Amino acid sequence: MITQLSCVLVLVLALAACHDAPKAPATLADHLATATAADVAAWRFTQAEWDALVVEPYKGPAIYADYARAFDAQVGELTAQLAAPGPVATRAHYAGDPRLTLGQSEARWALPVQFGSQVATKGDHPIDAVFVRVGDHWRALTGIDRVVRDRVAALDPACARLLAKAGPSGRCTDVAWVIADAGLRGDRPRFGHACQLAANLCAVVHGSP
Repeated sequence: MITQLSCVLVLVLALAACHDAPKAPATLADHLATATAADVAAWRFTQAEWDALVVEPYKGPAIYADYARAFDAQVGELTAQLAAPGPVATRAHYAGDPRLTLGQSEARWALPVQFGSQVATKGDHPIDAVFVRVGDHWRALTGIDRVVRDRVAALDPACARLLAKAGPSGRCTDVAWVIADAGLRGDRPRFGHACQLAANLCAVVHGSP
């Protein structure tokens, strides 16, 4: 009898464990194919998740607050991009990809080298965010270009305008990274030198002849 009761107890516990086990997270493509406006709003990192992921000088409550405001301002646009007709396609997010938006390109600066983030398109149009899996859910970096631009503009508005001329790769982009890094760190000498270089290297808007 004790043996039978033990077997029943083990079976009940096993079934409960199976019932309570979390479902495997969907692939990004599957998630985006069915995502709602509520799902988009839930893509925002918590500050703890943010600080655990990003590199210096993007850590900390001040930059996180800037990211959160930029994210909230872009939720409607991201939801509209998801509603576009056509299939979802995803790919690895890497520096130098000529198909990246400015926001996706600059989001690369906030991530560790070779970190496995992803970007996506819907019907061949970019969803302007960079996606990261955190546990069993998806988070998104978006609006990083706005965060950097606003921070740089507070130091030098003319230099901030040069950031918009950086593409996914090239010498202008290289110096734009220095502008962002030095500006966020408050390194005025390095920032000023980078802005001087960008005045020449970024004289032509990316993609223009």
